[in-house]
Amino acid sequence: MVLNRINHDKRPYSLYAFLWAFLLSAVLVVPVMIYDQGYFLYYGDFNVQQIPFYQLAHDSIQNGETGWSHLTDLGANFIGSYSFYVLGSPFFWLTVLLPSAWVPYCIGPLLMLKLSFASLSAYIYLRRYVRHKRFAVIGGVLYAFSGFSVYNIFFFHFHEAIIIFPLLLAALDEFHATKRKGVVALAVCAAAVVNYYFFFGQVVFVIIYYVVKLISRSYRFHLREFLALAFECVAGFAMSMILLLPSVAAITGNYRVAEFLYGWDAVVYPKGQRYVQILVSLFFPGDVPAKNNFTPSAGAKWSSVAAYIPMFSMTFVIAHLRLKKRGFFRRMIIILLIMAGIPILNSAFQCLNNNYYARWFYMLTLLMILVTVQSLDSFNMYEFKRGFIPTAVITLAIAALIGLMPDDTDKPIKSFRIGIAESPKRFWMFVIAAVGGLILTLLLAICYKKKRKWFFRITVISLSLFIAAYSTVYMWSARGYADRDDEFMINYALNGGKDITIDDVKEVRSDFYQTSDNMGMFWQIPSIQAFHSIVPGSLMNFYKNVGVQRDVGSRPPTEYYGLRGLLSVKYLFEEDDPDVAAAEYSEHMPGYHYLRTENGFDAYENEHYVPMGFTYDRFITKEEYDDLSKDIRHLTLLKAMVLTQDQMEKYADITGYTDGMYLNLNFSHDPNKSQDIRYPKYEGFNSITGDFVYNEESYFEDTEKLREHSCTSFRYTKDGFEAQFENQGKDNLLFFSIPYDDGWTAYVNEEKADVEEVDAGLMAVRVPGRQTSEIRFVYHTPLLKEGCIISGAAVAALAIYLIIFKGFRAKRKFRRTYRIKQNTRKMRRIL
Repeated sequence: MVLNRINHDKRPYSLYAFLWAFLLSAVLVVPVMIYDQGYFLYYGDFNVQQIPFYQLAHDSIQNGETGWSHLTDLGANFIGSYSFYVLGSPFFWLTVLLPSAWVPYCIGPLLMLKLSFASLSAYIYLRRYVRHKRFAVIGGVLYAFSGFSVYNIFFFHFHEAIIIFPLLLAALDEFHATKRKGVVALAVCAAAVVNYYFFFGQVVFVIIYYVVKLISRSYRFHLREFLALAFECVAGFAMSMILLLPSVAAITGNYRVAEFLYGWDAVVYPKGQRYVQILVSLFFPGDVPAKNNFTPSAGAKWSSVAAYIPMFSMTFVIAHLRLKKRGFFRRMIIILLIMAGIPILNSAFQCLNNNYYARWFYMLTLLMILVTVQSLDSFNMYEFKRGFIPTAVITLAIAALIGLMPDDTDKPIKSFRIGIAESPKRFWMFVIAAVGGLILTLLLAICYKKKRKWFFRITVISLSLFIAAYSTVYMWSARGYADRDDEFMINYALNGGKDITIDDVKEVRSDFYQTSDNMGMFWQIPSIQAFHSIVPGSLMNFYKNVGVQRDVGSRPPTEYYGLRGLLSVKYLFEEDDPDVAAAEYSEHMPGYHYLRTENGFDAYENEHYVPMGFTYDRFITKEEYDDLSKDIRHLTLLKAMVLTQDQMEKYADITGYTDGMYLNLNFSHDPNKSQDIRYPKYEGFNSITGDFVYNEESYFEDTEKLREHSCTSFRYTKDGFEAQFENQGKDNLLFFSIPYDDGWTAYVNEEKADVEEVDAGLMAVRVPGRQTSEIRFVYHTPLLKEGCIISGAAVAALAIYLIIFKGFRAKRKFRRTYRIKQNTRKMRRIL
């Protein structure tokens, strides 16, 4: 008689997987929270993005400000900017009902929950592939505290993808094993909602997974089942459109999305150390984000190159690859390792982007953990030796090569040293961790040989001690890279700027000089400094055209002081240095005077502040603007509004456009070659840019002129902003230094008006002359309504499908990968 695998054990292993990971995460998180007075602080992106993003999104939702976020850079689509970070996360929504002040304190407990659910989700997937479910519990904990997972605590929002991925695979397996309908649709929808960036990579993986399953005959192909599966995938994807469609619309103008690999860069990594880095990531805990310690010149900082399996390393993975000459998991692991080594294939998981990321390594890690727990489940010494010896040799070889290789350096003076790691101390610390894990693995093998009945318990104890030690050392080691200490973060950032006494600081824009990123978000005041990757494409175009680099953050240098006038910056904050007396005037930008020192910062006021919303009396074309040297464009924007030639013609009564005016400009202008002169000249056309003067005195004159023609009032509203403008002259275009977006609708004196994109990314609207006008801009998230309709229709279609096919009901018993014969107790694999 053939029975299902050892299935009579009814203990709550799902609960064990969750609780074990929760206790280990508490060992990691709670000491940090105690040290940080209840907060959980790490370093880098975690401190300056994850915490303020959570609080900003929380407050925006509670206040009903879910259209436009004026606290994000110069302004941004709220859903489009935060769906990647928080809006798709069920953990974020747990905080929405809490008071705002509680949110920063929730980060630590939420991390504990994330790690625990990662363990649970991995267990749900792995339990199908082992005889004893208790080994799937070990696999869950290995996954939750894998090198990839611990590395990406730095990127707090990555763990949602880590959690949902095993459930996506488990749903696919369930569909084929039991014919249960509906589970794939729900999993696909959840994966797409949680994070659209990771969802793209998961789709690529699942396609490979499905095809290899068919080739390996793990799945049987039936057209009817395939059509049902395809319907569920489409329906699940369509149900996510409520969040996915507006998110995709928000990033289409982001030039980083459209950067692809070409030529040799698509075939071979340009930096040879990157191959070593990938190899190292399999055998050692991953380098700390932003610090390539093992391979200093690999050029893959923040790229999540981490795939370490705690304690066991590659022992059982190598054994599996050596001993299993065929089979699904062997094929999958080999395919994924090949894809990791070829740039264009690696980029397939990142929307084919040319930036190197290994943010799909959690998929490879899960499969390597699967074969690891399978080996533990059916442990034998021969298999162990076939994997342990190569793993130990490679680990020691890497340690010797990097740790003992002679090197000469010029820092700080030319000298000779042993070792080529960036930080020898941290390098040897990670080597000790990796070697210590292998020693524990060897002791487990000895335990199995001598005291087999103790094997599982000793494994649990050893793994717990190793994970607690390695993850804690990793965490505290990484915290040493923080650019601001915990005292600064707690007293001057997380306090929300409570000691700032400037009355209008929340109503005007401010600037921050040489301090921690996103201080404006911490204090919840408008700021031109922002560390945020997902912003309107028009904003990125604006900075690109003005000559300021804008990739993952807006940090206009002080030499672009003209932008402070254009963008209506009133205050400048600089960290107070007790050893340096506050100067009467800022040394960094012209036209500022010292106000006072509070909340740890010296505050300066812009003497030439231009209120938001003003008009120009001169206009130039985009071609004239592009031909100016980039070092003066910021000052040009204070002298004239930049329009396209079509806009010049559309508003001819304002701009003075005449037919044929730019005929010679078009003839002589080469858009692919910018002139390196400040005053471009065109044969037969005299550009007014030739009359512009660029110096501080002229800057002061320009700002005073603009101030005289600025709005008498301006305020942000829940769905946009409104202003009042007293126009003493003729009709004109009223400029607002807010990024252009398709979602804007403008009303002038309650009549709808055209919103124009001017100055290569910002906005303007026509106002009538000789009267006071009430201007109101209202923002509606593009494609949100359409997304809701598609999602609603998909839910209805799925409901009908489930009613017809009796969804969520298994049509046959749960078939296991393993079975046993009752009379012989000998296990055999069913492929």
